[in-house]
Amino acid sequence: MQEQGKCGKLIVKDGWLECPSCRRNRRMMQIRPDTDGRNIVVFCRVCKTEHIVNIVKGECFKSYGQ
Repeated sequence: MQEQGKCGKLIVKDGWLECPSCRRNRRMMQIRPDTDGRNIVVFCRVCKTEHIVNIVKGECFKSYGQ
């Protein structure tokens, strides 16, 4: 049996993903309404952190424990 990791919704402002750590960099990644993706690594140039995100129909979710 496979466990599914928890996820938390991320903030997208004006089509750009906001960093969940520092909340300052609004240009981490551009998200369109039709964007889909799984286990995408994004890097914040301001706080130097990497995050793994899942994108479903333009909504972003941070992956934990996958």
